[in-house]
Amino acid sequence: MHAGTVCVALAVLASAGRAAPPGQADFDGIFARWSSASAPGCAVGVEDRGRAVFRAYGMADLEHDAANTPATIFEAGSVSKQFTAAAILLLAQDGRLRLDDDIRKYLPEMPDYGAVITIDHLLTHSSGLRDWGFLTEIEGWPRTTRAMTQSDILDMIARQKRLNHRPGAEYSYTNSGYSLLAIIVERVSGRSFADFSRDAIFDRLGMKSTRWRSDFRQIVKGRAIAYAQSPTGYVQRMPFEDAIGAGGLLTTVGDLLIWNRALTAHGLGSFVAAEFERRGTLNDGRRIRYARGLRIENRGGMPEISHAGATGAYRAWLGRFPDAGLSIAILCNAGDVGGSAVGLGYAVADRFLPAGKAPVAKPVPVDLSRYRGLFAHQGTRLPLAFAMDGTALLAGNRAVLRPIGPDRFLMGDDLLIFDGPDRLRVEDADGNIAFYGRVSAVASVEAQPYLGRYASAELGAAYSVERRDGGIALRLERRPDIMVPLRPAYRDTFLYDTRFGPNTAIVRFIRDAAGKIAAMDVGWNDRVRDVRFDRTGP
Repeated sequence: MHAGTVCVALAVLASAGRAAPPGQADFDGIFARWSSASAPGCAVGVEDRGRAVFRAYGMADLEHDAANTPATIFEAGSVSKQFTAAAILLLAQDGRLRLDDDIRKYLPEMPDYGAVITIDHLLTHSSGLRDWGFLTEIEGWPRTTRAMTQSDILDMIARQKRLNHRPGAEYSYTNSGYSLLAIIVERVSGRSFADFSRDAIFDRLGMKSTRWRSDFRQIVKGRAIAYAQSPTGYVQRMPFEDAIGAGGLLTTVGDLLIWNRALTAHGLGSFVAAEFERRGTLNDGRRIRYARGLRIENRGGMPEISHAGATGAYRAWLGRFPDAGLSIAILCNAGDVGGSAVGLGYAVADRFLPAGKAPVAKPVPVDLSRYRGLFAHQGTRLPLAFAMDGTALLAGNRAVLRPIGPDRFLMGDDLLIFDGPDRLRVEDADGNIAFYGRVSAVASVEAQPYLGRYASAELGAAYSVERRDGGIALRLERRPDIMVPLRPAYRDTFLYDTRFGPNTAIVRFIRDAAGKIAAMDVGWNDRVRDVRFDRTGP
């Protein structure tokens, strides 16, 4: 056994269970990178048809030499969303609200956007609401740098004058919806979200180590500290905020297995069980793979119900494969696990699931050179570049496109269809359909027309556009350390890097009738589109 590793032997949870075949429970090698007495790590729980095995790796607290154990408490990130969904569904089951209710019935602070946003839009990420966490980053206050409260979040969301898209038109993941759902639970139940969840869910199911992080200052015995890597070693990166609903669940792998078992057994009632896994439906009838706080997936022909989580430097994944009787919980306090723990979860699952047969696509002879160029998303306006690399066609993220027919390609799980030389349609695995149009790439621009001060009433922030290193950059007022170089993409449109990678944020300058720059719109990935900054001076 590696240093920093704790093993708990197989425990019988049901007399009808079967022992795991030899080698299946031996997944120490998957976590070897985090099995150290000088690094953070993970805890893992696996239940295979009534028998469970637990492992723990690495350290919970590097300052006090405390190792992770299967009983260590971690924060679950967006795995928390299914518990918020459960609270809403329990209220609906009791007739205290309806899933098709207008959210303004409970949240009168929210603007009228000209189209009703329902509770179910929030549950299925189809509301169009901008993600509040990304809005704070545009303000210059990334998550973990400012102690946001639920009231702060409601105020920020309510100040947004526009949506990313019309409610129900698209799937667009947003933490804003689940933050609002927690507030709705409080207003409908007349109790704090933490108290309602404790009585209706945690205590009811026997999840003795689970609660919401309602006050980040509270001492939590047995909690792992979250650590991120830095040039000088590990540093703490904790979610110091009182924001819950979208995240903020404190729990253990053992409690998460109890939760999965309860969902499989319909332990919260027939209505909750039926609605929990009902995939969302968009306005045009398309079904998405997101249900209510859960993703309905398929792995190697096997139905999968799961969700990943990441907050601060915590990482999590919770999944179950009902047909195989398999349930897996992974909680980590190591930020270098990556953006999520999905890969670890699948690596563990593959030790138990039968090997799936991936279909092999036959090569299709296609003249790939005609697809080269730059295309812009009609919603986010983010560009997607296609270039030739020898005989392969590459997308901007260096993904290789596999031709499957005339004008049709696969990019991972996404289907790309070129409708003529200048138009592209992308059908992604989530159920969305996005349209792109060809644009002309720009390598350099004259800085002078863009220089000036730009302010946003929606955020209460202002940027100055200044000359920098032969180009232009954004400088955030009153935050001298924040200077963002902009790279030209196409006419009046620039890109910059975020923590999600290169060219994941966009700045689009807007011209008035006379052709002069009057404003700029800022967006981050797909979660925030077109935040307006009006030009207020030179």
